[in-house]
Amino acid sequence: MRFQQVSLAAAISVVAGLTTATVGLTGPAARADGADTAALPLSHYAHMVVDGAHQHLFFSQGAGTTGIVVTDLSGTPVTTIDGEQGADGLALSADGRTLYAALTDGDAIAAVDTATLTETGRFGTGAASAPVSVAQAGGKVWYGYTADDGKGTVGSLDPSAADPAPTPQPVMPHWPGAPLLSTGGGVLAVSAAQDAHSSMTHIATYDVSSGTPSLKVDMGLGGAATGPVQVTPDGTKLLVPQSAAVYVYSTADLSTAKPYVYYTGGVSSSPDSVAVDSDGTIALGATAGPGAGAYLYAADQIAENHFAFPAGTVAPDGLTWGTDGRTLYAVTRGNGSYALDVLGDAKLTDTTLTLNSPSPYAIPAQPFTVTGTVGGHGFVPAGATLKVTRDGTGLPDATVGADGSFTVTDTRQDEGGYTYEVSYAGDATHRPATTSLKVWVSRVATSVPYPEFSSLAPHRVAFTGTVMTDLSRGPFTQGDTVQVTRTNEDTHESTRLPAAPLDPATGRFTVTDDPGTAGWFTYRLSFEGDITHQPGANDVSTTVSPYAPALTLKAPGTATRGAALSFGAVLGDGPYASGETVTVTRTDAAHTTTPVTWTAPVAADGTITVKDTPSTGGANTYTVGYAGDAGHRAATASATVQVSRATTSLSVAADASTYAYGATATVTAHLGTTYNGRTVSLWATPAGGTKTLVKTGTVDSRGNLAATYKLAHNTTFTASYTGDYRYAPATATRAVSDQVKVAQALSGSYTTTTYSGTTYRVYHHTVRPTVTTTVSPDKSGQCVHFQVQQYYGGAWHTLSTSGCFTLGSKSTVTARLSLSQAVNQKFRVRSEYVHSAKDTTNVSTWGGWQYLTVRT
Repeated sequence: MRFQQVSLAAAISVVAGLTTATVGLTGPAARADGADTAALPLSHYAHMVVDGAHQHLFFSQGAGTTGIVVTDLSGTPVTTIDGEQGADGLALSADGRTLYAALTDGDAIAAVDTATLTETGRFGTGAASAPVSVAQAGGKVWYGYTADDGKGTVGSLDPSAADPAPTPQPVMPHWPGAPLLSTGGGVLAVSAAQDAHSSMTHIATYDVSSGTPSLKVDMGLGGAATGPVQVTPDGTKLLVPQSAAVYVYSTADLSTAKPYVYYTGGVSSSPDSVAVDSDGTIALGATAGPGAGAYLYAADQIAENHFAFPAGTVAPDGLTWGTDGRTLYAVTRGNGSYALDVLGDAKLTDTTLTLNSPSPYAIPAQPFTVTGTVGGHGFVPAGATLKVTRDGTGLPDATVGADGSFTVTDTRQDEGGYTYEVSYAGDATHRPATTSLKVWVSRVATSVPYPEFSSLAPHRVAFTGTVMTDLSRGPFTQGDTVQVTRTNEDTHESTRLPAAPLDPATGRFTVTDDPGTAGWFTYRLSFEGDITHQPGANDVSTTVSPYAPALTLKAPGTATRGAALSFGAVLGDGPYASGETVTVTRTDAAHTTTPVTWTAPVAADGTITVKDTPSTGGANTYTVGYAGDAGHRAATASATVQVSRATTSLSVAADASTYAYGATATVTAHLGTTYNGRTVSLWATPAGGTKTLVKTGTVDSRGNLAATYKLAHNTTFTASYTGDYRYAPATATRAVSDQVKVAQALSGSYTTTTYSGTTYRVYHHTVRPTVTTTVSPDKSGQCVHFQVQQYYGGAWHTLSTSGCFTLGSKSTVTARLSLSQAVNQKFRVRSEYVHSAKDTTNVSTWGGWQYLTVRT
């Protein structure tokens, strides 16, 4: 024998993630109180066997008892087979004619005729052998008992023998106590009796299909078993209840086998009963924890059903399947007594029916749909029919879709609550079910929000509104309208306006109104509702502002003084009431503070004609002002017309054309004939400078106005006449030139002398005379030319004129003279400032002569 140490905690952790999916049932457990329940006359309970052929149930009661209780399939007592001392394990022969019972207190295996319910044979297993378990497979009866050495082992007897005799099986190992047996598909599983203090379950499996045991595996599984092990009918798997679940192993090598584990309601459930039907359906009994009861599994880890037993819990090894393929029998224990629960349709799963209200809700005269689902463990067959009623009146059947969904479509004309009931008759795997839902049919709520105004004028108020519906439900009925009432909040006068047609598809409507005046108005917008929509209304207050009319003048740019002038004007946003006028004012040179004023009528269409005969030349500004009325704001516009004037003469003269630097010029302006204005202004604009006023005054009787001006640069003088009522303005200019100041100095002489009254500087013949020139104003960077002359033959003769000598940063330049054969000769030198092409502020200027002579 080999042992496999498998930790139960580890086994649970491996599949812990499957816990929820394994149980698989949602909602509360099904109650077995709908099953047939009968009290059992048992003092104790050990095992149960179903005899379908004779419609009997056999119950053993274990050590210390003397009878096997027989009931019919509903649990009604039939008889008690007495004299069966300590009957424990039970097994039915393959042909169903014989019931074998392990007599723990009788040290024997008893054979009971299932037809007569009497013992027909007893086979002693040895003194103190105390057999506890019996199983039938391979044509033999196998039993677990205690051998002479006090160890547990397995024996067999051949019921077909002429003299059946219990036979020990020495090839099978000994156990701490009499082992428990289970058979299926020619496989015998032998396991140690439950021991709460053990950390291991010892199991051996044998092929006994030939009647001779052949060992398949012998080993230990980690964790103590909490109930008898069970071989599946095909002999391939072994179900072992341990602590919180029933684990699945291969009978070939005790390796884990799919689906690995079946859960029974939590870590404290302690499963202690396993029953496997011929179709593979597994029933598990759990005696502890909140999930106590019976769990049914088909091929996977999802529990098909879970039954709770209100009167008690499932007794250990208290489940077995009937031979009809559908009934599960459960022995329960509660308050010290035993009962039989007969679950006639245990394999049927509960059917779940749900109904969902129409989304978002049902409205009159329009189809609405109630949706639902039908299901349970496994889908209800697609195409199945559901019976549907409304307030007890039958409606067309609903058909179940492939995903278990269905729909019920109906139409109600009236508001109110309607109860819809849906029923499913059940099928081969699902129980019948019925559910109901009350659906409220109500008209759609409406509202009229603030509209969109496209015009808010005294003669045209226009807006577009929308009757909104809850969740945008619609459409509206053709012919629906919105009632409109206008109230002038200033006068409290109300006027009923034409109803606005409602667009059935969008709920939009348009209102156009002519209130006739500006002011504060409230528009009452009322939708009276229809068969599918509730009424809705809104009071919309708005201010209608007066028009702000545009006033346009169509005046000419020029006009002739003393001649009739007429031009038009237009006030927008008409019409205008009869008798309205505008005020016209004219401002000209003769009327600057007291304009000429008169009125002009406004035609109904807003046209105006302005008429006048201007007497003053120059700019005549016409201003047209409208004071406004109840529907129009004030408006003003102006236009300037240039009225013709005569031309006068104006000139300006200076007392010279060129002036020395710093000289004062006398400038005279002369004005010709005028009407009432004799004022002239004189201005000076130095080159590169700004224009400044020199003098303003009235010309003298000769028409002259004189002024003086000190020059520093070339200057343009301007005479200006502003004009008068009949003569136009005039302007005249005169440009004069201004020289620079050229300052020259000779240096290097040792004395002076005089010839003919002229002073000469005297130089030694070895000295080169130096000439320094300074120009004012500053002309740094510009040119100075030097010219030298000699006196002979009674006249001065030019010896040389230099090229450009550039003025330095202080507007100064120095040159040295070279004179040949100069002793006792007379010379003179001068400088010329030459303005650059870019400098127009002064003209070129010669400086004065400097005289010199040379001596030895």
